[in-house]
Amino acid sequence: MDIRRLSDLIEKYKRGECSPQEKELLDNYLESFQNNPDEWNENEMGNQRIIEEKIYSEIMDSINKEKNHYFIGVFLSPSLLKRAASIIFILILVSGILYLSGIFEQKTSSVVWQEKVTSPGEKSVLNLSDGSKVTLNADSKLKYPDHFDNASREVYLVGEAYFEIHHNINRNFIVHTGNLTTTDLGTKFDVSAYPENKTIAVSLLEGKVKVSRNEKGKVGRIAILKPKEQLVYDKENNVSSFNVFDFLEVVGWKDSVYKFVNEPLRKVLPQLERAFGVKFRLTDQSVLAQKITIKFERNSLQTVINVIKSLTGLDYKILKKNNNIKEIVFFRNTK
Repeated sequence: MDIRRLSDLIEKYKRGECSPQEKELLDNYLESFQNNPDEWNENEMGNQRIIEEKIYSEIMDSINKEKNHYFIGVFLSPSLLKRAASIIFILILVSGILYLSGIFEQKTSSVVWQEKVTSPGEKSVLNLSDGSKVTLNADSKLKYPDHFDNASREVYLVGEAYFEIHHNINRNFIVHTGNLTTTDLGTKFDVSAYPENKTIAVSLLEGKVKVSRNEKGKVGRIAILKPKEQLVYDKENNVSSFNVFDFLEVVGWKDSVYKFVNEPLRKVLPQLERAFGVKFRLTDQSVLAQKITIKFERNSLQTVINVIKSLTGLDYKILKKNNNIKEIVFFRNTK
């Protein structure tokens, strides 16, 4: 049967306008499709997995609202109920045709992408339309839709964010960062992917996440993480390592807690710069290799400056612009 003819029959069936002959024709076609799964043509009907997710979501919405007579009618049709085992697959076909004929067009075309950008020294909490919560770290950017369609939930991150996902077994939540994707499998997790860093770190607190690499259009799974596991991906060498992480070291930032254990100062200062929105400059580069162990817990910038001074033995001066602190210069006092 021609796909447009089938679409027209489905529309008539929805309105209750099918003649007995047309109902029989539709029923026979669906039965033949049941026995010939090769009739699924992705070029014409779309990606089967995506269509399946769409139709399942539509069915659940219809059941909950009890207003969509089309889906209710399909489920109650005596002839279709005889093939209950294949009804979902048949509905997938129907969904594909409706998708092509523009039934879902209004939903997909009405999605508007939003972009939240935080400055150094600024954090932001976002409540997404699906009930998920994202805490965006300083100097970061999150691109997300104003609402998620029925196929998937995808966002794009530059920088760092902590995700508390409202889990939906039928619609994965996917975070894109460079050539890595992190897929929620029921989760609280942190993704750190600042462009200037040589690595991307995915740290799992609760549930599971799947981390995949996108390389030249091919998607390859790297790992499925368990709670307290961290994946560190080397962007230059395309290799991954796994660690057990300390909660405060990784996600303390969202509560203004910054913990460092035996970390060289060159790694500590960029995090403090983002946290306080100022630049730290050291004229004596030799101290950057000095390793420190410290925890700042909702401390003021002045406290941080004094600690760095004490640890390095350097003096400092504060540079301001428009009465705002812009840079802290640490130097060796030779007097």
